[in-house]
Amino acid sequence: MVTGEVSGVAFSAHPATGRRDHVLVSAAWGLGEGVVSGACDADDYVWDVRSGAEVEVHCADKARRVIADPSGVGTVEQDVSEPDRARRCVQEPDVARIATAAAALAQAFGAPQDVEWTLAGARLVLLQSRPITALPSPANTDGPRTVFNNSNIQESYCGVTTPLTFSFAQSAYESVYEQTMRALGLPQSVIEAHRFVLRNLLGLVRGRVYYNINNWYRGLLLLPSFGRNKADMEAMMGLDVPVDFVEDQVLSLPAKVRKLPRMLMTLVRLLARFRGLPRAVPRFLSEFEAAYRRVNRAGFKTASFSQLMAVVDQLRREMVENWATPIINDVYVLMAMGKLRRLVESTGVANPQELVNNLMSGEEGIESLEPTRMLMRLASTANEDEGLAAALRLDPPSAAVAELKRRHLPFTARLEDYIERYGDRVMGELKLETVTAREDPSFVVRVLRNYLARPDLAPDKLAKHERELRTLAESTLLAKLGGVAKLRGPSVLRRARESVKNRENMRLARTRMFGLFRDVYRAIGDRLVEAGKLRVSRDVFFLSTAELLAYHEGRSVSADLEGIAAVRAAEFAAYEKQDVPHHFDTLGPVYHGNLYLGPESDAAVDRDTTVLRGTGCYPGRVEAPLRVVMSPEDDLDMAGHILTTLRTDPGWAPLFPAASGILVERGSTLSHSAVVARELGIPAIVGVPGLLSVVRDGERVVLDGGVGTVERLAQP
Repeated sequence: MVTGEVSGVAFSAHPATGRRDHVLVSAAWGLGEGVVSGACDADDYVWDVRSGAEVEVHCADKARRVIADPSGVGTVEQDVSEPDRARRCVQEPDVARIATAAAALAQAFGAPQDVEWTLAGARLVLLQSRPITALPSPANTDGPRTVFNNSNIQESYCGVTTPLTFSFAQSAYESVYEQTMRALGLPQSVIEAHRFVLRNLLGLVRGRVYYNINNWYRGLLLLPSFGRNKADMEAMMGLDVPVDFVEDQVLSLPAKVRKLPRMLMTLVRLLARFRGLPRAVPRFLSEFEAAYRRVNRAGFKTASFSQLMAVVDQLRREMVENWATPIINDVYVLMAMGKLRRLVESTGVANPQELVNNLMSGEEGIESLEPTRMLMRLASTANEDEGLAAALRLDPPSAAVAELKRRHLPFTARLEDYIERYGDRVMGELKLETVTAREDPSFVVRVLRNYLARPDLAPDKLAKHERELRTLAESTLLAKLGGVAKLRGPSVLRRARESVKNRENMRLARTRMFGLFRDVYRAIGDRLVEAGKLRVSRDVFFLSTAELLAYHEGRSVSADLEGIAAVRAAEFAAYEKQDVPHHFDTLGPVYHGNLYLGPESDAAVDRDTTVLRGTGCYPGRVEAPLRVVMSPEDDLDMAGHILTTLRTDPGWAPLFPAASGILVERGSTLSHSAVVARELGIPAIVGVPGLLSVVRDGERVVLDGGVGTVERLAQP
């Protein structure tokens, strides 16, 4: 038995930071029991093994120590003398001896060690050593800095997203942006030089899909006027955190001369594609419709695995690889909306964003709104027939559907027509794992019930109100403009409206395409269950598109699909319980050595605040309780409530008309929720930081969509 004057524990790797080159020495007066049990406060010394120097010292107020009981049995606690309480109990030379010994033991055992030690006079005694069982990855100190942001991409891929969806989306992004580069006349050498960029437009962190912002900026560098495009893209993507390490390139004169011919060619091709959009968009939609109709969707149930993989290839060739027009139009939206925003700001109006929103409202011919209008017409029919309305109100929704099929065949035919046309437009519509109205029409029935409670809802009434607001906004803008700006104002406005309308219409085509892929992959899951390779068909969503293709072609590094799916299902279920910020940086390898700390980590949300602020998307002041909705399984009764959520995608639109207002934590003025709110004339605010950590379901607030404020009222 050794009775030391100073004792403690040495970790050969720092247990808090994970750094393997830092030894943490914790020490206290007396026996080591006081340190190990936590009964005594201890000094902490950090020793850098590489430099052989002490780099950090924290001296505790060591008021107590543990010593051997004078009786010879056990230990007792004892007060530490006043001079010894604050002074360090281990001097730097002894810290060096302890740290060197701990590092040597780690080397000898081949793993980081937790070493108990004591100093008896000048003698260092190592009492025991055991492996450190839980050690974080050390923080990365080199490698590329990458910025991830999901402000807008989570509108399409909200929450945890399965491997099949991510792998499909990642390859689709690579394909369509390569098509765009070709459409702009960029040579193959430039495309290949940007292969890394194309392959990494998206990232997946803890199951969430993010934009890799670095690579979006690198893509913008291929376009003329990067600085202005950067600001426009940040506005369109809803980037609320400045990305200051990506700046416009400052080129030397010779470099500018070398780059000029290609940049001019790109500009000419881009402007030509912009001018051609009025013809290209209808042609794209027509060709998409033809490709869509060539697919025998009903045949998926009986098709073989190989036949289904052939359908996947067909859809990729005929749809995904012909998607340049929507992307060109997205670039046009970016530039057209940027021009409109700057034009409005130049007038000096008090609330330029509100004026932009009103100018963009009331646009006719937006087909992505047709699903909502069609449901309104169905509800109007039901409100004229008491028996039909009663059938829709039956619970559960499946009972309502059964009753409709028994007693209301004409209405059922119209409902089935809706599902055939728009059954893929649901919450989470771009996630392949989403259960759509084709599988379960419950969401549609619950939306119709909302509309039954609002007989005042009618597409014509909404359109009239929108036209009035739009006309007033146009008059305001023209009155504020002068000179050349007054002449160019109408054309700037027309282009912005046309580009957004085209974007929304082509997004509906995207929804339908994803619906086809969803159904074919689900059928592939069925075939794998029949072959004994998966436990249930939905496990196919935990495989990647590349793995399914390799399995079919004989290139799989593992044919144990059931085992792979089971491991991934458990991993992604764990991600559901983890929070990740919407914006963060990483250094070096993304999946270790990074803490994923975002701006929310730097500033805590004030949960007692009485006023929240965001971006107003449509004017109007409404007082009502909040209805927090996160999934189709939540309470969807919007009557007299403000729809409140984290993010939305186009599939949420049918919920909007019955709501008194819309409140979304994430999003921008160009996100789908903002566009639809404007078209339906519903007061709305998006981009409210920390919204769901502050408010609660049922809380009464005053929402002002004009100025973008939410006032929390005193609760009863």
